Amino acid sequence: MRFIPRWVAISLGLLPILVMSNPCQDFYATVCGNWSALHADDPYRSLLDQLDYNYHKELAELLENGKQEDEPHFVQLIRDFYGSCRRPQTKDQALGILEKLIGMPSVDDGELTVGLTAAFRLQVLVEMEGDSMYSIWKQLLTRTDLEWNQNETNRDPLSRQQFDVLWEGEDHQYKEFFWRELSRLELQIMTFRADDEYLESWDVPAFWMLPWPKVKPTYGYIWWLAHLLARTTNRFVLTYIHLRLKLAEGPTASWLIERAECAEQARQILSHPSVWLMEQNHPRLKEEPVLQGIFQELKQRFGQKLRANRNNFSRHTQQFLLSKLERMVLRLSVLPRNCSQRSLQRRIDGHYEGVHMDPDDYFGNLLAGLRHSDSQQDQTSIIAMITGLTPRKMASRNSLFPVQVHEFGSFASPFYLTESNMLIVPLSLLGPPLYSPGQPEVLTYSALGFILGHELTHGFGPDLVTFNSQGKVSHTTRRELGRNRRFQQQLDCLDRKFGGRRDEKFSDANGLELAYSAFFDSAQSDRKRDRSGSAGQKRGFFLNFAQFFCSDVELREDNDDHGSDRKRVNDAVANFEPFQKAFGCQRSGNRNRRRQQCRLY
Repeated sequence: MRFIPRWVAISLGLLPILVMSNPCQDFYATVCGNWSALHADDPYRSLLDQLDYNYHKELAELLENGKQEDEPHFVQLIRDFYGSCRRPQTKDQALGILEKLIGMPSVDDGELTVGLTAAFRLQVLVEMEGDSMYSIWKQLLTRTDLEWNQNETNRDPLSRQQFDVLWEGEDHQYKEFFWRELSRLELQIMTFRADDEYLESWDVPAFWMLPWPKVKPTYGYIWWLAHLLARTTNRFVLTYIHLRLKLAEGPTASWLIERAECAEQARQILSHPSVWLMEQNHPRLKEEPVLQGIFQELKQRFGQKLRANRNNFSRHTQQFLLSKLERMVLRLSVLPRNCSQRSLQRRIDGHYEGVHMDPDDYFGNLLAGLRHSDSQQDQTSIIAMITGLTPRKMASRNSLFPVQVHEFGSFASPFYLTESNMLIVPLSLLGPPLYSPGQPEVLTYSALGFILGHELTHGFGPDLVTFNSQGKVSHTTRRELGRNRRFQQQLDCLDRKFGGRRDEKFSDANGLELAYSAFFDSAQSDRKRDRSGSAGQKRGFFLNFAQFFCSDVELREDNDDHGSDRKRVNDAVANFEPFQKAFGCQRSGNRNRRRQQCRLY
């Protein structure tokens, strides 16, 4: 693959991820069947992860270079955070931050995130959201590390004598209460019931310092223990972990966090300085005309659908939809646009005013960054209460988009803002293997065209169609759509086939159709381009589209919103006639095809 361009390989069917299978039965397997094997030694698990990983590698290189002249203050913030992250971390530092966290008036999710990161030597930030603690404990219980010295921790239950020694210096008022709760928890952990299949191979979880049974655990035990630990309070967990870490005797080796992981954390904590620094050295905003051109073509194609009015919408409903489409905009980057460099730097400095990073205190920096992220969320909520605007409504094209840790804007995935009727594309999306400047347009339309078409469609999907371009529900449109027989029939079709995933599945199918139409079909408003695609080019279009979803086997399992990667690809092409023709798929007749298709417009 290093000797021929990617687009040539696609046209010839020579991509190494391709396997010999029937594309009509399982197109995902045809395109992505070898992806896991080819990327087994890579640190990413999907193509989208690969884009962010490459972005973070470049960011790490910039942060390791010497300071440039006249760098803004916010760049020093990210340099200090990255430097502290790359320093060797020690058990004493972990105990120190745990003591600090336990002594705080309240222990929120941010404090728990830092505590778990320190105690379990996590390379990535855990995502605290809703009922996520069960998933977090399950991940901690299934971690492996062949280089971990298991003698660094003690995994026997605490004796009363050990507890008394460890509790010295702590609040005596809560000592007996904590001992009772700790004893009850450890008794539950060590009470092993063989009510499930034994695990074929399961070592002690990496860096585990809590009690661990002497016998081989079962799957049921692991999931039960994750639920048990997830029900404990944040303060109890940190205090308990602190005691268990102090229990271990003897020297403990220091540990390092990898370059890419530190750069990823820096981007999560300090998103805007990261994007600014990357754009100064690896500019991607220059590709905006390409994206805006595709976006306008996609809007034009969807406008054709709306004007065809197959649903016989009333004039009001049709104008409502067309107006929303016309006012929908695309924004590239979370940074403000259409302002001078000096103004941009002032805005970023203002956004991080009061944030301080110590080049020698990684865990303290982590806590400061998470608190700033939370404070931004609180601040936008207060502004929203005063002005009546939602936080996302305040994200105009020329504003600094507020990015919270693990939220949209902190990774490559683009997103649609209902309240602003806006698509935002993070700059990390515009990198190889998804996009390279000057690549053939068929690759750009089949990948970025589909992605933009998917996000555009969200504004007109089952869940968001009645919101206008200001993010407010049109009750008149809602009533009229509720009375429209054909529209409701197609909604029922989506419900029967996809249930709660109907919005994402519709966005996949319609996004693919819009991208294909924009590249291959002719219209009066089209840019000048030869649209007479060959059969090989059309097959290449679909092959490149599907590559966006290639991922490890583990990621093919269903998730709540989208379904598995395999099903997303196969469902999107299943009833798309150009795909059937391109690969010679046999169907059981037009009547059957029409019955299986769900088309809202």
